[in-house]
Amino acid sequence: MHARSRDGRAGVRGRPLVNTPTLYFAATGGLTAPAQRWLRPVLGAWPSMAPEWRAMLADELVEFLDPAGRGAGHDAIPGAVLAVVGPGVRPSVVDRLLEALSTRCAPAVILVEKPEDWALFQRHGVIFLAHDAGAEMIASMLYALMERQPAVRLLAHEIDLALRCQGGIRNEMDRLHEELHLAAALQRDFTSSPLPRVPGLDINVLFRPVNFVSGDVYSVREVGPSRVAFFVADAVGHGVPAALLTMVLTSSLMAAAASSAASEPHSPAHVLARLNERLCASCLGTGRFATAVYGVIDAETRKVTVAGAGHPLPILLSGGESSEIETAGPLLGVFNDAEFDQREIALADDDMLMLYTDGLDAAFPLEASGAQRAVLKRDRWIADLARGAAGARRGATSGLLSELQHRLDVQAGSMHGGDDVTALCITACAA
Repeated sequence: MHARSRDGRAGVRGRPLVNTPTLYFAATGGLTAPAQRWLRPVLGAWPSMAPEWRAMLADELVEFLDPAGRGAGHDAIPGAVLAVVGPGVRPSVVDRLLEALSTRCAPAVILVEKPEDWALFQRHGVIFLAHDAGAEMIASMLYALMERQPAVRLLAHEIDLALRCQGGIRNEMDRLHEELHLAAALQRDFTSSPLPRVPGLDINVLFRPVNFVSGDVYSVREVGPSRVAFFVADAVGHGVPAALLTMVLTSSLMAAAASSAASEPHSPAHVLARLNERLCASCLGTGRFATAVYGVIDAETRKVTVAGAGHPLPILLSGGESSEIETAGPLLGVFNDAEFDQREIALADDDMLMLYTDGLDAAFPLEASGAQRAVLKRDRWIADLARGAAGARRGATSGLLSELQHRLDVQAGSMHGGDDVTALCITACAA
């Protein structure tokens, strides 16, 4: 027999070997000379040179394997366990042992009186045999289990590293998630204001950011008796950079409107020119720009003055038909000396003026292909909206936008939008 003593060092009952392949032998009380009866025959039948070994009581083995106790840590042990459970031992003792073995990824052969009672628990490298199992069979099983243990230890170590990385990533994602929620709340507070209630006008908006924060921004505010200024803009890009640009747009818009009020009161072209100058100064060299539409409407005369800056053209929905309001102007934040034109129209009763961002074009692709690419057809949703607007009355605009939102959900899914969507509708209501 090539067996070594308790810790392989002259028979001293010392600290168990935890960094070398070791056979841990444990027995419950009530057994007579368990080491002589089982351990020594198994070591004598070992297929090669017998391993280091360590004998202890079953409770000591559980304590040793427990990473929360005084054991050797969380890693899988480099050896295997041979345990003998005597007759009359409570099942809870075996349960504790199985739990400890599983925690440390420790393979084991457990000798019990009736192994068939534990057949359901024979997994993860734990084998139940009868007390009278042959020493050669036990030795072969333990030898095979110990030979595979280096691979198990490596896998356990990699899994532990993966779990730690996962925990770190989860914490980082939670932090970013919280920061984006705060950023979205701050953006809403800074850029959005309640829609004014103006006699003779029905004003509603559909605003659907695709992420926490949005690259779209809108503003509707009263600028005098029965006069309302409206603004819709779309910053280039998505996410936080675009959202920051919307905040620059919002703050610059108020300053641009104030500076133009003295020289050219309520002139949309002049407001966009001042806004463009401020945006060019703020975004110099960053390559950031935006599209926008700015206009003013008089609720009494129904006169609308509107100017655009590279933005999708405003749509006039009247009598079941739709038409675009041509507004010429370059992108905001590109050319410092850019000039903008403005158009004037008059709304009849129940006419609807609609301003929107290109997120709607992304959700409803234009119906054009082949030779028809140069002649882009009006989207079906605009035609449907025009027919709905023909019968709209005061308060009905919100219903039309709700229907539009439903169509967006059907088209792209409420959780899978491709771009931010904003649609601002202003309807002239009969007195």
